Amino acid sequence: MDTRINFFYKLIILFSLFFLISHCTPQVIVGTASTAVAVSQEERSIGEFVDDTLIKAQIKNLYFDTNENIFFNVDVEVTQGRVLLTGTVDNSDLRIEATRMAWSIDGIETVINELQISNDDNILDFADDLVMSSKIKASLLLKSELPYLNYSIETVNGIVYIIGIAQSEEERQSVIDLGRSVYGVVDVIDYINVKSNTY
Repeated sequence: MDTRINFFYKLIILFSLFFLISHCTPQVIVGTASTAVAVSQEERSIGEFVDDTLIKAQIKNLYFDTNENIFFNVDVEVTQGRVLLTGTVDNSDLRIEATRMAWSIDGIETVINELQISNDDNILDFADDLVMSSKIKASLLLKSELPYLNYSIETVNGIVYIIGIAQSEEERQSVIDLGRSVYGVVDVIDYINVKSNTY
């Protein structure tokens, strides 16, 4: 029950932050031209994008059907079949179980488990993490040379996790540096593949 209450609190924070960002910082909203440029720089093919979306949906559905704790506390990001698990769980058994269930889905290349073990589900910490992720995403959105659609970002207890595809080593380093520049970030852990190394 507590897990569901915390989840709803998190949803309220999420929608509140979205409202503040969309209404109080209009500079974050960019025109269609910028969006079109970003879409054209997406390094995944349409097929890969669809596959990744399906894998993510299947993992989350499996978590929902199997373990409520894992479903509410584990975030899933997928890029080219690479699954990144972030969030906090109560114990190592849940951490292992989340990984095992993710691996059971067809089409997965690897599962990266960055789940932290903690039974202190602090709503204020969640809000801080969400603000940090939002700031990084907004900064990526405003930098036309960094295609934000190529990256997924999650923050847990001040640690930023970035998974995605960079067009060059310089781009990869720029994204990492951008993450580190945000106030409150403790560390940046990246799982960014450089395009020349993945094709």
